Amino acid sequence: MRLTDWLLGLALGALTGGLVLEAGVSVLLVVVPALIWAARERTRPLGLAGLLVGVGVGVAGLLAWADARCSADPSCTIGTDPTPYFVLAVGLIVVGAVLTLLAVRRPGPRSDAAS
Repeated sequence: MRLTDWLLGLALGALTGGLVLEAGVSVLLVVVPALIWAARERTRPLGLAGLLVGVGVGVAGLLAWADARCSADPSCTIGTDPTPYFVLAVGLIVVGAVLTLLAVRRPGPRSDAAS
């Protein structure tokens, strides 16, 4: 179940990270409730970790794809410098990876407790 939480967070985060760049800020209406829910879910922190990694991967992947397409066309120019967005995306990936490692190393509930 723990891997499922992380993968669901990763999928939602990647989808949201890419959609924010494509569709705009209105997509945050989807991710903000998910972030609040994932942050409040103390028993399953892997969902939040996967969500953070997914948002970072989605943003970085879409920016890298746009940069590659724009570099192939000499008439294409990017309006703003994407470096701060890459830095933010990498920061989200690092924070999510650290939270993943902490959650995996955290001991789970004991199943051999005496009743």
